[in-house]
Parts: sequence; C-alpha cells; structure tokens
Amino acid sequence: MKLVTGGNTLNKKIEQLAEIHENISFAVAWASAGTDAFNALSDGRKKIKKAVIGTHFYQTHPDVLAAFKGFKNCHFILQPQGVFHPKVFLFWSNCSWDLLIGSANLTKGAFTKNTELMLHASSNDTDEDLRLQTEEIISEYWEQGEVVATTEVSKYRDLWKAQQAALKRVSGTYNISSTGKSPIHTKIMVMSWQDFLEGVKADPFHGFQKRCDILSLVRSYFSEHKSFSEMELGVRKTIAGLPNNLNVDDWGWFGSMSGAGYYHQAVNENNPHISAALDHIPLQGLVSRDEYNAYIEEFTKAFPNGRDGIGTASRLLALKRPDQFVCLDSKNKVQLCKDFGITQSGLNYDIYWDDVICRIMDSVWWNSPKPKNKEASQVWMGRAAMLDAIFYQP
Repeated sequence: MKLVTGGNTLNKKIEQLAEIHENISFAVAWASAGTDAFNALSDGRKKIKKAVIGTHFYQTHPDVLAAFKGFKNCHFILQPQGVFHPKVFLFWSNCSWDLLIGSANLTKGAFTKNTELMLHASSNDTDEDLRLQTEEIISEYWEQGEVVATTEVSKYRDLWKAQQAALKRVSGTYNISSTGKSPIHTKIMVMSWQDFLEGVKADPFHGFQKRCDILSLVRSYFSEHKSFSEMELGVRKTIAGLPNNLNVDDWGWFGSMSGAGYYHQAVNENNPHISAALDHIPLQGLVSRDEYNAYIEEFTKAFPNGRDGIGTASRLLALKRPDQFVCLDSKNKVQLCKDFGITQSGLNYDIYWDDVICRIMDSVWWNSPKPKNKEASQVWMGRAAMLDAIFYQP
C-alpha cells in the first residue's frame, strides 16, 4: 500500500491506471472536465462498468454531465439524501487490480491547489475481498443515481450558473483575479453590530448625527422625485458629492468628488446617462449584480472620453442605496483595501462589486437585523456607506 498526494501526482496516477487496466468503476462527490484524469476516464468510457458522480452544492461542472449524457454506465446523483460524498477509483484486469480511496474528487482543484491524500491499495498487497467489497459499494451508489439526458444537462447548467456567485462567496473567494484576505482575517467582516455601531459613532472627523441626517435628507429626495434629472442642481450636487450652495458644510461627506472635473460638468449639465444609470438602482430590496451592471453600463456612457471611475460611480450608489454601497474614495480607500486585502491599483468595477460589496454583504454586522432603537436604526439604514466613518483618513 502507498499514500498518494493530490496535484499532478494523483492526476497522472489515475491517467496511468485507466490506460493499463481493462475495467474501471468509480464514485465521486464532484467532478470537473478538462484534466488529464477526466479525459482518460471519458475517452476510455468503454472500460467503465459503473461510474457515479454527485452534484450536490452545484460543485460538479455541467461539462461533466454533457460529456456523459445518455451513457448508461454513468449515473448522476441529482437529489441526494444528505450529501453524496465518496471518493473511490477502482481499476482491474483479470486478477490484477488497483484501488484509490481517500479525499480527492475528480476535480481540477484535487489535481492542482487542493490538499488531498489518497490510499493506493492493489492486488499485490491485499486480498480480493477488498476489491469485491468496493465493487459492491459502488454498485449500491450506482443504483441511487440516474442517466442524464440533454434536457437535464441544459437545466443543470442554468442552475449551476445561477449559483456560482454564491458558491464563491461561501468559499471565501470573491473576485477570481484578486487576492483578498480570508474573511476571518479581516477586521470589518467579523465585526459585531454593536462594535460596528460604536465604530461609526466614534468618527473623530465628522458629526455622527449629521451623517445620519444627510442620508435621511437624500433618501427623501429620491422618494419625492421620479429621477435624479428632475432634482434641482443644488440637490444633484449634494448627492454627487460636489460643492454647492444647498449644503455648504456637508456635501463632501461620504466622499468628496470636487476634483472630478468632467464629472462635475456632467452633473451641472444634467447628463441624461447619469440619471438613467441611477434609475437601474431600486430604492428598496437587495440590488442585484445585473442591476449594478446595468447601472455601470449606463453611467460610463456619460463619459465618452473616459474619466469615469469607481470614486464617482460609487458616490452616487452610496447616496442612493447607503445600505448596500460605500463610496470608495482617496480618504477611505487605503484602509478599506488594506483590511480586505485588495490591491488598490487593480480596482475596477468588477472588483468593486465582487471584493468590496459582496464582502460587505457577507459581514456579520451587515446581516444583523434592523435595530428598534431610533439612533441605531438610522445607522443600519445607511450601514454600508457608514464604513466611511470607520476607514476615513484625512
């Protein structure tokens, strides 16, 4: 018997055993296509006696179902009782056999970055009973599953796509191109509601109640007007974070945009794309990624020569929906990105959503129920934007 670790060693071992043996049976919780091991099993399907693949938590890639659709010897566990979780690969020819059993699924992760350990037993070091018992157990698993047809593959793929964002967030992985911290190593994501509230109230640079008043005032503007374009210039500038005669002292709180020249011009001229962009953001309910994407697509149209950016786009989002968005500007970006482990130089609209907003929405304090206390409830209604009070550095 031998121990086999994951990574390329295991990948090549499965590929090798699939090549030399005449018969194959296996049962795994999850699988993904495109690895040498998967290709060896898929290409050698005539050797497969019984294969069982789970789909729980949508961890199995839809390409795997597509590869084996209609193949009677491969069954999928589509609705398990509990979690279908075995990882066993059996290869045999006449009296010779090899068995791999342990932690590794038939996934890219198992053959690359995961930490895996498998036991390799064979006919050279143990008796036939182990092989027969393994065959019997795989057969029992196989009876629980079913062959998938083309229509089921299509339905599964749609469901799989819908779950990917949630699966990344549950795993602590947000934007695939960035290297953010594990949530447990951040200061803000694990903060309790009470600690968050105290942190907001301890802001030494702005008035806590005045912050609440600004958000309440802006909320009334959006409630009373059908769109941003219908508001008077002073109101639009206040919401946009630009100097004006309406709110002399506090227009720059939650992110001053006074240095954004063309943005200033677009607000002054009531550029219709800015108003249309904000129309995509509902006043109530959770703002979806699709709604956010529609906002960004329309917002950037107001800047045909560029000069748009996260600062100006997030300022408007934070003022319309302060419960879900924070304005990311020069005064808070350094500390916020440091806490989340995000590289400032790589910030773009996708990373802002994936690595900032999704992390905010996964935070302990953000998911706390609305307090009954009036003062605390004011903060709760603007809790994402209020991060500016915690991370602000003059």
